[in-house]
Amino acid sequence: MRYPVMTQSLELIRHITPDALSEVVDIGVQVKTEFLMAALSDRHHHLFEPSTVYHPQLEENYREQGISYTLHKIALSDVDGLLFLHNTSVDGSGRITHSHIRTERDPTMPMLVNIEEIPSRRLDSVFPGDQLPDLGYIVKLDVDGVEEKIIEGGPAVLRGASFVIIETSIGRQDLCSRAALLEKLGFRIFDICDNAYYYGQLALVDLVMINNRLRNSDIRFQPWKYSEGKVHWKKWQHGFKSLENEPINDPFG
Repeated sequence: MRYPVMTQSLELIRHITPDALSEVVDIGVQVKTEFLMAALSDRHHHLFEPSTVYHPQLEENYREQGISYTLHKIALSDVDGLLFLHNTSVDGSGRITHSHIRTERDPTMPMLVNIEEIPSRRLDSVFPGDQLPDLGYIVKLDVDGVEEKIIEGGPAVLRGASFVIIETSIGRQDLCSRAALLEKLGFRIFDICDNAYYYGQLALVDLVMINNRLRNSDIRFQPWKYSEGKVHWKKWQHGFKSLENEPINDPFG
């Protein structure tokens, strides 16, 4: 039975076409991306994390797991230059939990811990030409609100990716707009994973987008065509019957 979690989605992709996941481009790591480490521990990971406070723990985590990696200590955006990283503590603990990239310093940002001046590059500047294998790498985007700028600065790299994983927010209403941006680059939705709820209400999901060139090249990524238009009921799954009678606790209690 399939569940909408990222590890199972990646396991399925790897079963169908392992060569599509030869390398990982992980944008917005903080200290680790557990589902990529678990599913693709034997692949090389390009790790993008501009916040210096995370670097020691990040490198320790990947070394301990024996994962081959390159750490890019830069921000990605739609320009090559300098930007300002605003580190915040959204839970009020004083510990840095989130980082926000801005073109100017904003000392009035709520829950601000510090501001770092950081180099900024376009994704297409970091990987010019054919440094990455066409349809042989996956890109993950989770950068707290500047995903659109990274897409604008990396269309060539993204068009060559087999899959793109992108976090989308229900509160910011960017699910449809981000899917549309990637659709313009030749992608379509393959999976929706790791639903996160806040006070019992949908807050975040991760979209897994497949490159249409890859989808069109392998009939196993086209299940209706694979089954010749027939419904094979033993392959059909609707919801999670084992969970439908579980009580929902009061999230405000």
